[in-house]
Amino acid sequence: MSLEIIERPLEDPKISRCLFRILERNRLCAIATVTPRGEAHINTAYFAYTPDLEFYFYSYPDTRHALNLMTNRSMAIAIFDSDQSWGRPDRGLQLFGNGRVAVGQSARDAERTYDRRFPGHAYWKLPLSAAEGALAPKLFRFRPRTVKLFDERAFGAGVFVRATVPSRARAPERIPRASSPFASRRARVPAEPKTTGPAPPHFRTRRDPVSRS
Repeated sequence: MSLEIIERPLEDPKISRCLFRILERNRLCAIATVTPRGEAHINTAYFAYTPDLEFYFYSYPDTRHALNLMTNRSMAIAIFDSDQSWGRPDRGLQLFGNGRVAVGQSARDAERTYDRRFPGHAYWKLPLSAAEGALAPKLFRFRPRTVKLFDERAFGAGVFVRATVPSRARAPERIPRASSPFASRRARVPAEPKTTGPAPPHFRTRRDPVSRS
C-alpha cells in the first residue's frame, strides 16, 4: 500500500468533522519540542482545546519541555487512540506550530477551557500553587499552523490530509454530537468548585495531569 498526502482546506466540513471527532474522543497527547542543542524531546500531557484550535496543557516550568519552549517555541503534538488494531482502519492527528506559557487574558481563557474539559482541576491545582509558588504548574498554549489528519474510514487507506490552520479556525456549526467539542459535557459541568475545604482524594495527587519529563 502506498501513502498519499492530499491538501484540503480546514473549512471543508468533512475535514473539520473528522478533526474535532478525534479531539473529542482523546484526552492525552504526545508533545515534541527542541532542546537548545537542537535535540528532539518528547513528553505526554492531558490537553484541552477551543473551537478556534488553541490547545492548552499543564506543565511545571522547570521541566525539559517547558525550558525548551523558553528558547524555541516550535513544537508539535500527536493525538490518537492507542486502542486501535493493526491492519484495520486507523485515525489520528499531527499538529505543528508554536507553544508558550499562557499569560494575562490568555491564561484566564486557558483556565476556563481546561475546566470545561476537566471539571474540578482547581482542587488539584490550588494546593500546588500555594505550596510551590513560581514553580507551580503553568498552563501552556499551543497554536498550530498546520494539521495532518489521518482517518482511513473517511478518506481511504494510507491517505493523509494536510491543512493550514486559519488565524481564527472554528469548529463546524453542525457535527455529530459525539464529536462536538464539549457537547457531551456541557450539561455536566458543575458550579465552580469550593476550595476552602479539603480536596477529594482523587484530586490530591500532584501527578494527575502533568508530566515532569
